[in-house]
Amino acid sequence: MTRLSLRWRLTLWYGTVLASMVAALGGVVYLLMKRELLNRTDWTLAAHAGMVQEQLAGVRSRDELAGRLSPQLLRHPAFDLRVIDAAGAELGRSDPFQDRGLPTPSPWPEPGQDVYESVRTPGRRRARVLSRVLDSGAGPALLQVAVPLDRSDRQLAELMLLLLLGGPLAVGSALGCGYLLARQALAPVDRMVATADEITATRLDRRIEVANPDDELGRLARTLNGMIGRLERSFEEVRRFTADAAHELRTPLAILRNEAEVALRVPRDSEQYRDCLENMLEEIDHLARLSEALLLLFRGDAGLGANRREPLEIHSVVEEIAEHIRVVATDHQQDLAVEACSPCRVTGNPEQLRRLVFNLLDNAVKFTPAGGRIEVRVGGAGGRVQIVVSDTGIGIAPEHLPRVFDRFYRVDSARSRRTGGNGLGLSICRSIVEAHQGTIELASEPGRGTVVTVNLPCSPGAHSQAPRHEPAGATA
Repeated sequence: MTRLSLRWRLTLWYGTVLASMVAALGGVVYLLMKRELLNRTDWTLAAHAGMVQEQLAGVRSRDELAGRLSPQLLRHPAFDLRVIDAAGAELGRSDPFQDRGLPTPSPWPEPGQDVYESVRTPGRRRARVLSRVLDSGAGPALLQVAVPLDRSDRQLAELMLLLLLGGPLAVGSALGCGYLLARQALAPVDRMVATADEITATRLDRRIEVANPDDELGRLARTLNGMIGRLERSFEEVRRFTADAAHELRTPLAILRNEAEVALRVPRDSEQYRDCLENMLEEIDHLARLSEALLLLFRGDAGLGANRREPLEIHSVVEEIAEHIRVVATDHQQDLAVEACSPCRVTGNPEQLRRLVFNLLDNAVKFTPAGGRIEVRVGGAGGRVQIVVSDTGIGIAPEHLPRVFDRFYRVDSARSRRTGGNGLGLSICRSIVEAHQGTIELASEPGRGTVVTVNLPCSPGAHSQAPRHEPAGATA
């Protein structure tokens, strides 16, 4: 079953609420009008009964009482009258009273008490009757004054007809106006839908028009525009990443092909074949490292990077990795120092955290000249573990700093190629840190060195001391 559009649903909801309110209001008006007419009728009955009672005041016998009930009194054009004694005998009555068959209350009301009754006559007409006990010298007598309710019933019928005809007409008119208002109010939604339909993967530069940025639709449009902007940046990053990855894969493959073609072009001695195979193995290693880095980034993007987590002493990991890197640093005539404070425990993926520390130290060794110094400090405070890697290397120019964590971004492509870098080291570091709900910052100054600061959440119950933020040299 096809669901109604929002425009129709709003109209129907509005119509339902309005019809309920009109029905309730009509019922209240009808009941108030009925009550008011009845009150007015009772008031006139009481006034007429009081007048009759005054005329019958002071009688001393039954005959005198019957005599005062003059024909003028019994033939009132608006009221019917009857007086009966305690034995039930009529002392006087209007002729219509008998015709309408008005009842006698049983038992009689108490003296001074008025009893009002709405009765239906044999002709299916309604009448209002007031019964009052007269206490005179002739003994107790019951005075009954009645008036037909024809006029009140006719007024109530006219009011009911007006409500029955006017109510649906008002609701119908309100529904029509409500539909037009809903259509007008939702017109911006139609324009937003039309614009959104035109936005595809190749046209992410389009944006939804924001007529009033402060109303609900304006906030929705701004939210959608923000989402489209993020999609545009994501698509651009994917396109750039794909192009960079293809370029990075194509270069070693071309080198492998050239090496193989050169080796097969003319017969060569065993030493030349050996050199050729070594060059090919070097490119294969480069391809393997690149594939591993791409897989690591892909797993990080898919949220699969740090599924296996366990508590570990991060200062021990830093000391272990630094011990391996120290061999390379010594070979490059560099001084590598580690300062680990009190034990620092984090919960994370051991392999990825080792990869993080390795990448930071490997970068520091690659870009620090001979005679330079590399320092690693580990500590923590306030529920965070901090790893600071500083060096006295060549540094990074300020214009490159905003993009050093971008994938395949190289400050110097030729130097990165010589050092075996693929432009993914810092990207992988950031992916690992973010997967562990941490942060990574880099500060650098050309010719003075670089400082990389990593903050990771500390394991519950762990206690550590913050490291001193002093660069290895005069680094920023």
